[in-house]
Amino acid sequence: MSSRSFRWRPQQALVWWTSGKDSAWALHLLQQDPAWDVLGLIAPVSEKNGRALLHGVRGELLERQAAALRLPLQFVPVDWTASEREREAAYRRALSAARAEGLEFLVFGDLASEQRRERVSLGVGKTGMEAVFPLWGRDSNQHAKELTAAGVSSWVCSVDTGTVPAALAGRRYDEAFVDALPAGVDPVGENNEFHTFVEWAPGWRRQVPAQAGRRIEVYDFAFTEMALAGLGGEGAAADPGAADITRSDSVDPFSHFERLARVQRYVDEHLAEDLDGDSVAHVAAMSPTGFSRFFRQHVGETFVVWLAHRRVKRACRLLQEHDDAVGQIGCAAGFHSERTFRRVFHEQVGCSPSEYRQRWLKTR
Repeated sequence: MSSRSFRWRPQQALVWWTSGKDSAWALHLLQQDPAWDVLGLIAPVSEKNGRALLHGVRGELLERQAAALRLPLQFVPVDWTASEREREAAYRRALSAARAEGLEFLVFGDLASEQRRERVSLGVGKTGMEAVFPLWGRDSNQHAKELTAAGVSSWVCSVDTGTVPAALAGRRYDEAFVDALPAGVDPVGENNEFHTFVEWAPGWRRQVPAQAGRRIEVYDFAFTEMALAGLGGEGAAADPGAADITRSDSVDPFSHFERLARVQRYVDEHLAEDLDGDSVAHVAAMSPTGFSRFFRQHVGETFVVWLAHRRVKRACRLLQEHDDAVGQIGCAAGFHSERTFRRVFHEQVGCSPSEYRQRWLKTR
């Protein structure tokens, strides 16, 4: 009997791309699984303004996300005010073309949404593609914690004002945001209480650094205008290489998170004063406990340790620029005990303040 060898190939899929955290995480899980080959993204957008449906994010930002993922992106323009049948017809045309090219699976980021039946019908019943739900059945609280632990960075770009205060639109999606949600609201917005825009997730080639702009309230939603950080808002120039920032441990969290930037500015302005995590937490608009967790998670060390580094850095500059006594330098940098100043300085720099000054003078 002759034997025949069969060549195995992974299952080819498209991801239903909304610009948000759950789409990004579903994609991430499939990219970690050799059984899957994600070949592209498909995004439903308004045919009137090209924005992601319900999220309100401009199409060019979705294109930046696709470029960061190195995946092709196809927009599906639809009239959101049209009937469900008309919207399905637009989706069916786009998906049928994808199926004709050999793609078999359509991936959604739902955990427990009531839209699953509609999505399955759209895939299997209408186009011959099979709907896949990598996140289905997950606990929302655990899912939110997993996203945070993995470093997924996203903004809340829209909220349903019937369940979530409009003021929460435009905030970062983090533990502080989840803590601020009204009782009963799903922590990942699984019931469309809010939507997000992701600027980085594991596996991305680079960040899409974003900033929240003006808030617009339309019908029962509050939308925040998202723009590339540093490029302004509507109509800003879109240089494809401007946001090519590789995500790594070298990324400065104080430039990446606005609340950390506020903390750094405040600390630098009040460095000589008595500062601790509790006294600074209000600058970050967080509780002391929440701030402590947030700071350590994103900076990699406690606030107290970071503050000591900041003060020693200031002391080094003062030692270079002034002839004041070591005790005065320490006090100006925030150390109110000369003994403590000398000890901490030696631990971090490897020599005494006096020795540091002498070495620096020799190099001039």
